[in-house]
Amino acid sequence: MEGVLMRSPNFWGMAVRAPEGNVELRAEPFRSVTRKSKLFRLPIVRGALSLGETLWLGMKALTLSTNIALGEEEELSKKEIAGTMLFALVLGFGLFLVAPVFGTKGLGALLGTNIQNPVVFNLIEGVIRIGIFILYIVGITWISKDIKRFFAYHGAEHKAIKVYENGEELVPENSHKYDTSHVRCGTSFVLYVLVLSILAFSLLGVEGWLYMIASRVVVIPLVAGIAFEFIMWSARNEKSPLVKILVWPGLQMQKLTTREPSDDMVEVAMASLKKVLSMEEQSKIEPNEATNKLVI
Repeated sequence: MEGVLMRSPNFWGMAVRAPEGNVELRAEPFRSVTRKSKLFRLPIVRGALSLGETLWLGMKALTLSTNIALGEEEELSKKEIAGTMLFALVLGFGLFLVAPVFGTKGLGALLGTNIQNPVVFNLIEGVIRIGIFILYIVGITWISKDIKRFFAYHGAEHKAIKVYENGEELVPENSHKYDTSHVRCGTSFVLYVLVLSILAFSLLGVEGWLYMIASRVVVIPLVAGIAFEFIMWSARNEKSPLVKILVWPGLQMQKLTTREPSDDMVEVAMASLKKVLSMEEQSKIEPNEATNKLVI
């Protein structure tokens, strides 16, 4: 809240606008688990592991930034962070795995038929899952002003990255000509997971509801790993006409999770980016490596 997290190969940094108006910076060394073993760097495996790391780091940064933004002196403990993350996972499990399965079965019962074709079942289930995701984003945006500001900082993050990637000085004025989308955005990643899950789940068959839910939980890391590889591939080839077509739906979805930021929000995003870049330079990391591996 009221801040932006940036991650580079060896550090993560966070800038937050404090109640007094100043920008507070936090930064720590970061060593990804994917760098500890060749097995963890294998395609798809690295994506699933990176997703877990990103969720943990994001939750940690969110709680820290909330404490700063609200002026709280006492930070949340690791147990409190883990509890919050567990709640979020359970909510996500219920909304995006359990509800679509029961929704599809309920639709079949309403129509007086038992949908047994795996392709048809999972196509309907996938449409319901994507619909729930869109309604969820629209709903939390509508009921909370804080979420609107959160999404504006999301847009500021993208603008700051675009200014940097185009080799321009990191000042808010240079961000005005860029929009709030980015090919490596997490919103696009979620959409790719939702779409790919339709294909993956179609191979699992249509059995009892317990089997269907359990099998989806097992397959999700695989789907996430494939989506990760796709988003990294598309980032490397974003100028290709084919890639532009493939990433277009994700860029459009980002209109739900980003807002046009103010200059002071972009200032915060750029402060976070400058922090991790300066730490990379101090640790004698080659600038090109930091450029190619910045994660949004």
